[in-house]
Amino acid sequence: MSAPYERFIRFADIDAAGFVFFANYLVLCHEAYEASLLAAGIELRSFFVANQVLLPIAKTQAQYLGPLQSGNRVRVDLTRARLSEHTFRLDYRITHLASPEKLVGLAQTEHLAIDLKTLERKPLPAGLVQWLAGT
Repeated sequence: MSAPYERFIRFADIDAAGFVFFANYLVLCHEAYEASLLAAGIELRSFFVANQVLLPIAKTQAQYLGPLQSGNRVRVDLTRARLSEHTFRLDYRITHLASPEKLVGLAQTEHLAIDLKTLERKPLPAGLVQWLAGT
């Protein structure tokens, strides 16, 4: 598991009804993913260029278990798993850090490694394999 990612919900995250817009739950997850990679020393722009790889999301799903509003503090916990030579999965738990804490969302993304130029599948880069293994 990666270190938890925490932040406040911003006004820009909410919809006209005053709650986090559903797609922004996935934005929170992607922020946690990027933060985890950076903490492991993987800077995305140079990583993609150096490895000639893209890691698009091939599949996603989310469950919305509770509302979030501007000013709420949240934590996103991330777990990761290598699925194959070319793919990996990230699982997310979004928790509202009110007292008491409350699970407000679950999400999952599956990523596929593809060559930057040919767009064909390619093996996951070694640095990413290490990150997935938690080393």
